[in-house]
Amino acid sequence: MTRNTTFARLAAVALSVAAAAGLGLAGAGHAGAAPSREYPLSTCVGLSPNVADIPFLARRAIVSTYGGNAYIATDFPSLFPGGYQSTARLDWHNTATKKRGSKVSSTRVNPPYQGVHYFVIPLNQIGRGTVNVTFSAVNRNALWAIPSTSCTGTIHIP
Repeated sequence: MTRNTTFARLAAVALSVAAAAGLGLAGAGHAGAAPSREYPLSTCVGLSPNVADIPFLARRAIVSTYGGNAYIATDFPSLFPGGYQSTARLDWHNTATKKRGSKVSSTRVNPPYQGVHYFVIPLNQIGRGTVNVTFSAVNRNALWAIPSTSCTGTIHIP
């Protein structure tokens, strides 16, 4: 199963659970999925490689768990026709278990849609609880690559 399919299924489950909770139908969602939570990231901004575009801006981490994995995603916009390629690195440190790790994601943003970097980490690696994250990206088009600033945040793995 591809990462896109896995993430799409996770998003569908999370949306279903959130909708069921909003309707007062607790327990109607998938038993193995935790609702998605959003956590702010410190200023993570960079120039788009398409200079006339809006800046690269990753402002939040979206976290959920499903099927023994933690899913961490961040999204970023572009309005420039043709979009661009973005490669991101996520460094994480679980403050309770002292476990550390890194993941890399490469994706293309194609307007009018958001670009999404997502990272799938087995729960037995990242652990549950408070996790400090550092996110950085390099964005490129056919002419050049431009790094973003690094940003940090604190998330909770349920």
